[in-house]
Amino acid sequence: MDDVLDGKTYETRKVEYASLLPRTASVLADVLIFIATSYGIFYLLKPASDYSRFMEMVWWKLLIAFLVYRFYFAGSESNATPGMQIMNIRFLTEQQRDISFTDALKHLLLSVLLFFGYPLLVSNEKKQTLADKMCKVIVVKVR
Repeated sequence: MDDVLDGKTYETRKVEYASLLPRTASVLADVLIFIATSYGIFYLLKPASDYSRFMEMVWWKLLIAFLVYRFYFAGSESNATPGMQIMNIRFLTEQQRDISFTDALKHLLLSVLLFFGYPLLVSNEKKQTLADKMCKVIVVKVR
Protein backbone atom coordinates (compact mmCIF):
# COMPACT_ATOMS: atom_id res chain seq x y z
CA MET A 1 0.00 0.00 0.00
CA ASP A 2 1.09 3.53 -0.76
CA ASP A 3 -0.13 6.98 0.28
CA VAL A 4 -2.32 9.02 -2.08
CA LEU A 5 -3.74 12.52 -1.70
CA ASP A 6 -7.54 12.44 -1.75
CA GLY A 7 -8.65 15.15 -4.21
CA LYS A 8 -11.92 15.77 -2.38
CA THR A 9 -10.68 15.99 1.21
CA TYR A 10 -7.01 16.81 0.53
CA GLU A 11 -5.97 14.25 3.10
CA THR A 12 -3.34 11.60 2.56
CA ARG A 13 -4.67 8.06 2.72
CA LYS A 14 -3.36 4.60 1.98
CA VAL A 15 -4.11 3.04 -1.39
CA GLU A 16 -4.87 -0.61 -1.71
CA TYR A 17 -4.21 -2.22 -5.07
CA ALA A 18 -7.13 -4.06 -6.67
CA SER A 19 -6.64 -7.81 -6.94
CA LEU A 20 -7.70 -10.28 -9.61
CA LEU A 21 -11.25 -10.87 -8.32
CA PRO A 22 -12.59 -7.28 -8.33
CA ARG A 23 -10.89 -6.52 -11.65
CA THR A 24 -12.40 -9.61 -13.29
CA ALA A 25 -15.80 -8.93 -11.74
CA SER A 26 -15.73 -5.35 -13.03
CA VAL A 27 -15.10 -6.53 -16.61
CA LEU A 28 -17.93 -9.06 -16.29
CA ALA A 29 -20.24 -6.35 -14.93
CA ASP A 30 -19.37 -4.13 -17.92
CA VAL A 31 -20.10 -6.98 -20.32
CA LEU A 32 -23.44 -7.68 -18.61
CA ILE A 33 -24.35 -3.99 -18.77
CA PHE A 34 -23.52 -3.99 -22.46
CA ILE A 35 -25.48 -7.20 -23.17
CA ALA A 36 -28.51 -5.75 -21.37
CA THR A 37 -28.20 -2.56 -23.41
CA SER A 38 -27.92 -4.47 -26.69
CA TYR A 39 -30.95 -6.58 -25.77
CA GLY A 40 -32.86 -3.38 -24.97
CA ILE A 41 -31.95 -1.97 -28.39
CA PHE A 42 -33.09 -5.22 -30.02
CA TYR A 43 -36.35 -5.25 -28.05
CA LEU A 44 -37.18 -1.61 -28.86
CA LEU A 45 -36.17 -1.56 -32.53
CA LYS A 46 -36.75 -5.20 -33.57
CA PRO A 47 -34.24 -4.98 -36.47
CA ALA A 48 -34.18 -8.80 -36.83
CA SER A 49 -36.48 -11.76 -36.24
CA ASP A 50 -34.63 -12.86 -33.09
CA TYR A 51 -31.77 -11.74 -30.83
CA SER A 52 -29.20 -14.19 -32.24
CA ARG A 53 -29.79 -12.89 -35.79
CA PHE A 54 -29.50 -9.36 -34.44
CA MET A 55 -26.12 -10.23 -32.89
CA GLU A 56 -24.95 -11.81 -36.17
CA MET A 57 -25.81 -8.57 -37.99
CA VAL A 58 -24.26 -6.06 -35.60
CA TRP A 59 -21.64 -7.89 -33.47
CA TRP A 60 -18.77 -5.85 -34.87
CA LYS A 61 -20.61 -2.55 -34.24
CA LEU A 62 -21.28 -3.63 -30.65
CA LEU A 63 -17.63 -4.61 -30.19
CA ILE A 64 -16.49 -1.16 -31.37
CA ALA A 65 -19.11 0.49 -29.14
CA PHE A 66 -17.91 -1.59 -26.16
CA LEU A 67 -14.30 -0.53 -26.75
CA VAL A 68 -15.34 3.13 -27.00
CA TYR A 69 -17.40 2.69 -23.80
CA ARG A 70 -14.35 1.28 -21.95
CA PHE A 71 -12.09 4.06 -23.29
CA TYR A 72 -14.53 6.87 -22.51
CA PHE A 73 -15.26 5.85 -18.94
CA ALA A 74 -11.63 4.97 -18.11
CA GLY A 75 -10.50 8.43 -19.24
CA SER A 76 -13.42 10.31 -17.67
CA GLU A 77 -13.41 12.16 -14.37
CA SER A 78 -14.17 9.02 -12.38
CA ASN A 79 -11.34 7.05 -14.10
CA ALA A 80 -13.56 3.98 -13.91
CA THR A 81 -16.08 2.17 -16.05
CA PRO A 82 -19.51 1.52 -14.51
CA GLY A 83 -18.37 -2.04 -13.73
CA MET A 84 -15.31 -0.68 -11.94
CA GLN A 85 -17.50 1.76 -10.03
CA ILE A 86 -19.73 -1.13 -8.92
CA MET A 87 -16.62 -2.94 -7.63
CA ASN A 88 -15.23 0.30 -6.07
CA ILE A 89 -11.99 0.33 -8.06
CA ARG A 90 -10.46 2.91 -10.41
CA PHE A 91 -7.41 3.70 -12.55
CA LEU A 92 -4.55 5.94 -11.41
CA THR A 93 -1.10 6.58 -12.82
CA GLU A 94 1.85 5.13 -10.90
CA GLN A 95 2.35 8.67 -9.56
CA GLN A 96 -1.17 8.27 -8.13
CA ARG A 97 -2.79 10.90 -10.34
CA ASP A 98 -5.87 10.62 -12.55
CA ILE A 99 -5.22 9.05 -15.94
CA SER A 100 -5.85 11.03 -19.12
CA PHE A 101 -7.79 9.96 -22.20
CA THR A 102 -4.43 9.29 -23.88
CA ASP A 103 -3.42 6.95 -21.05
CA ALA A 104 -6.85 5.28 -21.21
CA LEU A 105 -6.54 4.74 -24.98
CA LYS A 106 -3.00 3.31 -24.69
CA HIS A 107 -4.13 1.04 -21.87
CA LEU A 108 -7.17 -0.18 -23.81
CA LEU A 109 -5.17 -0.95 -26.95
CA LEU A 110 -2.41 -2.73 -25.04
CA SER A 111 -4.96 -4.65 -22.94
CA VAL A 112 -6.59 -5.96 -26.12
CA LEU A 113 -3.26 -6.82 -27.75
CA LEU A 114 -1.59 -8.22 -24.61
CA PHE A 115 -4.51 -10.01 -22.98
CA PHE A 116 -2.15 -12.87 -22.09
CA GLY A 117 -0.42 -10.50 -19.62
CA TYR A 118 -3.39 -10.72 -17.24
CA PRO A 119 -1.86 -13.53 -15.11
CA LEU A 120 0.98 -11.17 -14.10
CA LEU A 121 -1.61 -9.46 -11.93
CA VAL A 122 -1.25 -12.20 -9.36
CA SER A 123 2.53 -12.18 -9.25
CA ASN A 124 3.59 -8.59 -8.58
CA GLU A 125 3.44 -6.16 -5.69
CA LYS A 126 1.21 -3.53 -7.36
CA LYS A 127 -1.04 -6.20 -8.94
CA GLN A 128 -0.45 -4.86 -12.45
CA THR A 129 -1.08 -6.61 -15.75
CA LEU A 130 1.46 -6.36 -18.57
CA ALA A 131 -0.59 -3.52 -20.13
CA ASP A 132 -0.71 -1.72 -16.75
CA LYS A 133 3.08 -1.91 -16.43
CA MET A 134 3.67 -0.66 -19.98
CA CYS A 135 1.26 2.28 -19.50
CA LYS A 136 2.43 2.96 -15.92
CA VAL A 137 -1.11 2.56 -14.60
CA ILE A 138 -2.36 1.05 -11.35
CA VAL A 139 -5.86 -0.03 -10.32
CA VAL A 140 -6.76 0.80 -6.75
CA LYS A 141 -9.68 0.24 -4.40
CA VAL A 142 -11.68 3.39 -3.81
CA ARG A 143 -13.08 2.59 -0.36
